[in-house]
Amino acid sequence: MSTIVLDAIASDVAKLTRVAEPPTDPIGWGSDLSCGEDLTEGMDEVTGQRLLAESIVRRLTTPRGSLPDLRSVDLRDRNYGLDLASYLNRGVTALDVRALASNVRSEVAKDDRLASVSVTVTPSPTGSSLAVELRVTPRDSRLGPFTLVLAVTSAGVLLEELRGAR
Repeated sequence: MSTIVLDAIASDVAKLTRVAEPPTDPIGWGSDLSCGEDLTEGMDEVTGQRLLAESIVRRLTTPRGSLPDLRSVDLRDRNYGLDLASYLNRGVTALDVRALASNVRSEVAKDDRLASVSVTVTPSPTGSSLAVELRVTPRDSRLGPFTLVLAVTSAGVLLEELRGAR
């Protein structure tokens, strides 16, 4: 689809008026199949903080522009994702590490369910792994803030810890 058509669609969508307010929790932020590492045997669903945490992990393991079913529909989705594993095994400076923390924060902040997020990135001495800590405050104050700790290795991104979870 051409840029002109996509811009025209985006312009028309921006003019729409909301007819109904979105539902409130537990449905308001939705639910999804739990798939932190893979789907569970029981096809368990998650909501609340766990849903947000798993969404953040998916966002940080998806290479930008790799959602082919969305790229042609909405230009904003072309900017979805930041593949943390692609930052491993590179020579980096302290400035590079600060920039990565800023990039992670910017990527995660695209989720409109979040009020704020702060990020700390700690590379291993060899650069073969990263520890990423995100302090997340959801827009829905009933969920409360939580901390998400990720371990990034060549094997993937592991949700290592979810602290303060309700």
